[in-house]
Amino acid sequence: MQKTTRHRTNFISTIILLTTLGIIAFLVIMLINHVNLETRFNTIINWLQKIDNAVANLDTEREILICIFALYIAKCQLPIPMSILCAVSGLVFPLDKAILINVMFTIFFFGVKYAEGSFIGGGWAGMILNIKKMHFLRDWIQFKGNGNPYFLSLTRLIPAIPLGMVSKYYGSMHYDFIYYIVLSIVGYAPRLFIYTKLGAAFVNPFSVQFITLLIIIIAFTGITSLIFNIFYGIKSNQMTQTLLIYSQKEKYKIVL
Repeated sequence: MQKTTRHRTNFISTIILLTTLGIIAFLVIMLINHVNLETRFNTIINWLQKIDNAVANLDTEREILICIFALYIAKCQLPIPMSILCAVSGLVFPLDKAILINVMFTIFFFGVKYAEGSFIGGGWAGMILNIKKMHFLRDWIQFKGNGNPYFLSLTRLIPAIPLGMVSKYYGSMHYDFIYYIVLSIVGYAPRLFIYTKLGAAFVNPFSVQFITLLIIIIAFTGITSLIFNIFYGIKSNQMTQTLLIYSQKEKYKIVL
């Protein structure tokens, strides 16, 4: 059983590592040849710049803001990547204004999912953590029933962990709302900035800035996913050993 768990962890870790390295290698090649790519795809770049200039010259910022807010509302129930929503704001508004907009709307999203958890329950996260093999993770998150603040901030930083699932689970625990919002924004801030900056640089997808940001995102996602997978494998092995020791003790008691 322990060998099977270890082999599965190693296999998943290998896939994550190879995929991450492969994508980064491809992006590095693009970075080296970005001048040739800009020349070859000059028509696409000019078209994107025209769109950016047209949006910048619009006098209806309020309508654009309402449309972005509508996307965040849709995100509360639909699997729309948060990275895309942040990038859209960065594409449409100046960077400082886009970051402020994304912070406000992200707080709204976190608040909605927290409220859902408070009234409906932990959802998928609660069901997954109630599985016997996941009890060690559930106990760590609950932190003696009060909620683990470190885990909350950490999950906001790791792209592989769904934001909504964690939010609903902390809502189901009735974790202090103010601390929840502050810790969530602090943990998510680096990703929010990079995603927004990526949207601002999207007018030239072959620029050094855009490709570099992509490399950072891919590398960070791969590394954090790898660490999380290794951590889960170690804790799962520990839980398996504990259960085996407990079962042996119970057998011994029965024999006596």
